[in-house]
Amino acid sequence: MSNEKYRSHLERVLREGHFAVTGEIGPPKSADGDVVRKKAQILRGFVDAANITDCQTAIVRMSSIASGVLVQQEGVEAVIQMTCRDRNRIAIQADLLGAAALGMKNLLCLTGDHQKFGNHPEAKGVFDLDSIQLLDMVRRMRDERKFQCGEEIKGKTVEFFIGAAENPFADPFEFRVQRLAKKVAAGAQFIQTQIVYNLERFKKFMEMAHDMGLTEKVYILAGITPPKSFGMARYMKYFVPGLDVPDEILKRMKEAKDKREEGINIAVEIIEQVREIPGIAGVHIMAIEWEEAVPEIVKRAGLHPRPLAEEVKPVEVARPAPEVVLPKEEAPAKEEVPEAPPKVEVPAEALKQIFGSLRSSMEALRDGINLLHEGLASLERTLLGGAPPEMKEAVAPEAPPVEEKPAEAPSVTPEEEARAQKVADLLSAAKAAREAGELSKAQALYKQVLELEAENEIAKAALAEIEKELLVEDLLRKAQQKLEAGDLDGAEAAFKKVLEIFPQKTEAEKGLEKIAELRAAREKEKEAKPAAPPKEEKPAAAPEVADILVFPDVALEYRDVSERAAGIPEDVYKEPGTAYIREVTIGEGEKAITIGGTNVLPFHLFEGEMKNPPHVAMEVLDVKPEDWPEALAKYFEDVFSDPGDWAKKCVEVYGAEAINVYLLGTDPNFLNLGPDHAAKVVEKVAKAVDVPLVIWGSGSPEKDVDVLREVANVLGAKNVMIGPVVDTNHRALGATAMGYGYSLIASSPIDVNLAKQLNILLENVGVPLDKIAMDPSVGALGYGLEYTYSVMERIRLAALYAQDEKLQVPFVINVGREVWKTKEAGLPSDDLIGDQEVRGIALEAITAIALLMAGGDFLIMRHPKAIEVTQKVIKGLMAQ
Repeated sequence: MSNEKYRSHLERVLREGHFAVTGEIGPPKSADGDVVRKKAQILRGFVDAANITDCQTAIVRMSSIASGVLVQQEGVEAVIQMTCRDRNRIAIQADLLGAAALGMKNLLCLTGDHQKFGNHPEAKGVFDLDSIQLLDMVRRMRDERKFQCGEEIKGKTVEFFIGAAENPFADPFEFRVQRLAKKVAAGAQFIQTQIVYNLERFKKFMEMAHDMGLTEKVYILAGITPPKSFGMARYMKYFVPGLDVPDEILKRMKEAKDKREEGINIAVEIIEQVREIPGIAGVHIMAIEWEEAVPEIVKRAGLHPRPLAEEVKPVEVARPAPEVVLPKEEAPAKEEVPEAPPKVEVPAEALKQIFGSLRSSMEALRDGINLLHEGLASLERTLLGGAPPEMKEAVAPEAPPVEEKPAEAPSVTPEEEARAQKVADLLSAAKAAREAGELSKAQALYKQVLELEAENEIAKAALAEIEKELLVEDLLRKAQQKLEAGDLDGAEAAFKKVLEIFPQKTEAEKGLEKIAELRAAREKEKEAKPAAPPKEEKPAAAPEVADILVFPDVALEYRDVSERAAGIPEDVYKEPGTAYIREVTIGEGEKAITIGGTNVLPFHLFEGEMKNPPHVAMEVLDVKPEDWPEALAKYFEDVFSDPGDWAKKCVEVYGAEAINVYLLGTDPNFLNLGPDHAAKVVEKVAKAVDVPLVIWGSGSPEKDVDVLREVANVLGAKNVMIGPVVDTNHRALGATAMGYGYSLIASSPIDVNLAKQLNILLENVGVPLDKIAMDPSVGALGYGLEYTYSVMERIRLAALYAQDEKLQVPFVINVGREVWKTKEAGLPSDDLIGDQEVRGIALEAITAIALLMAGGDFLIMRHPKAIEVTQKVIKGLMAQ
C-alpha cells in the first residue's frame, strides 16, 4: 500500500490498525551527535518512531530538531517534541517551519517542565502559549495554511502528524478526560500518556475517555517505563508529581535479586495488560537512559518484528560533490608526468667554499657564546663574593664547542626561570587591571603572585592598597544609600570613615557637604513652619479621577438561577463543591479582613457560598519608584518621600482597606538597603494607618530572611501577612511566622504541583494551613494571563472537587506590579493606542477581574481608578 496518503510512518502504522510502539531518545548535554546516533541504532527496527525530548526537565540539551535529523539518518522516524517554556509564538512557528524543511513528520506538543526544575532555575519562562493553544496553532498552520496571526502561509507549509501528552493520574482526576477532550478538539491526533503503573486507575480513565467518544477520535499510547532499581521506583512514587506507583511495584523491586530483570518483567506485564484495554492503540516506552532495555521489552511482549519496518530507510544527507577540475590535455592522467624543476649546474669547488664559510661562521658563533658564559660566571662570583678569576684569552677548543660545558652550572633552573616569567606576567596584568579600575580582578592576580612567590613585596603592597580601595568603595556605596534613604547620621559616619582611610577623598568631602546642606534645609523648614506639626498635616489632595474611564455600578437586579432554569433538574446545572477554602484573617479589630471561606467556584453563589468577598489592598513602596509612568505616579508623588504619609493617603483619600508594603529598596540587585531601613519604613506605616498590613520583601530569598526578621522585631505580635516565602527560605520564614503569629504568602512558579509542594513543606515545619495564602506568580493581560488563569483554575478545582486539602488555601494576587511593569502601560498617549492613563487603568482592571474569576481572594493593586472599577465588579457579583 502506498505511503503517500499518510503524513508519516507512525500515522500509517496507527491508521492501518497495527499496535504501535514508540520509544524515547534524550539528547545529550553536549554537541556530541554520536550519542544520539548510538541510541537510534539501538532502537532501530524495534519502534515505529522515537520521541526526541525538548530539553526535558528544563535542562539544556541538544536541540530536539537537530537530534531528530540525526535520528532519521540512522533509519528511525523521529517525533520531535516542542515545548512552550522557552519560545514565544514567533519562535515556535519559525522552528516548526525549519523542522518541516528538514524532514520532520511527527510533532508532540507540550507545555514543558518549569525552568525551576532545570539547571537554569533563574531563566525566564516564556509560556506565551500552553500545549492546547500550541496544538491549535500547528493544526491551523497545517490545515488552513495560516500563521497564528491569521496571515496566509505562501508556499510549502508544515505537514505534521500531531500529538500531545496526557496524565491520567493527576488531580483533579475527574477533569483529566475533559482536558484530553480539549486537546483532541484543538488538533491532537495521537496521545502519549504519563507512565502507567496503577492499572486500575488507568482503566477508569480509559472508560471515561471511551464514554466521551474520544477513543474513536484519537490514538492513545500508554506510557511504559521499566524501573531500573528500587531507588528509582521509590523516587517516582514520592517525588515525581502526578505519577502513581502502587506499593506492590516497590515491593517487587525491593525484593528482586536482579533489579533490572525485574524492571523489564514489570514493563512487559503492564504492556500485556494495557493491550487488553479498549481504546489503547499502542505503547510509548520511555526507558530513561536505558535504551538497551527497549529491544528486550519489545521482543518479550510479542511486539517484534514491527509491521512495515522495512519502509523506514536511513535518510541520506545530501552533500555537494567536490569540484573536479579536469586537465586541459586529453592525455590519460596516468601518463602525465609532473614537470621537473630546472636543473642548476653549480661547480663542486664553489659548493665546498660555501659550506666551508658557513662552518667557520658557526664555529665563531659558538666561541662567542662560550666567552659570554664565562663572563657571566665571573661577574656572578664577583658580586656574590670571592676573588674574581683571572681572565684568560679565549682559545677555540679542539672538540666541537657545543659539547663543552661551562665550569659552573647556571644558578637559575628552567623551572625557576619559568616561574619568574609567570610572576612578571601576573604583575603586569594586575597592574593593568588596577589602572582600569578592575580592583577585584587585580586583587585575584596579585594573590596568584603570592602563591608563586610568598615574599613578593610588590604584590603585598598592592594588595594592602587594593583592600583599602575596596573598603572605601563599599563605604561610599553604603553612605550614598543611606543618604538617599534620608539617614543623614548613618551617611555622615560612613563618609567620615572614608576620610580616615583616604583623607583627600573627594567623594567623601562632597558627601559631607551635601549632608550639611540637607541639615540646614531641614532646619529652615522647621523654622518656616513652627505652628503646625508635620504629622498633623493631611496628605495633599488627590488628582481628580472621577471622570477617567467612567464605569457604572454593576446592576444589582438579579434573577435567581432556579427561576431562569425553571423545569430543568437542579443536578443538571448545579455542582456544589465538596470542600471549603480555608479562611485566613489579617489585621485586628473592626478593620480586620478575612479571605477564603468559599466552597464554590468564583461567584457561583447559586451553587454554594462565598463567606467572604475578595478584598483589594493598595501598594506602598519603601523608596521612590523610578519606573512608574506619569499616569500612575501623579497620584502619589507628593508622598513618595514618606511611606507613612503614602499609606495614610491610600487609606484616607482612596479608601484602601489594606496596605501592602513592598520593600523594593532592600533588593540586592537594586539599592541593597539593609534590614534597619525596612524596619523603619514598616514602623512608619504601622503607626500611620490602622488597616491590615502585608509586608512583601524584595524577592531575594536570602535577603528577605534577614529583612523580614528585623521587621518582625519592630512589629511584634501584630496580625500581619509576610512574604514571599519560597522553597529555599521556607524553614527560616516559617519559624519567624510561627513565632509572631503571622500569616505567610507561599510564592511558587505558576504550576499546580509546585504550589502544592511548598504548602506541604510549610506544613511540615509547623505552619498551619489556615496561616498560608498562595501567590501563584501571575502574568498580566497579554503576558501569560491565559496560562495563569488555567493553572489557578486547576488548583481551585482540585481543592473544591478533589478534596486536595493541601491546595485549600486562598490566593493572594499581585496584580499592580505585573501590570505596571509592562511596556503597554508605560507607552505615551497616541492616536493608535489611545490615552496612556486610560490604557493603564484598563490593563490593571481587566487583569484583576480575570484573576478574580480564576479564584483570586486578595488583590494588590496600584491605580486608584483601577481599584474603583474592580471593587464595583466585586460588589455587583456578590449581590446575587
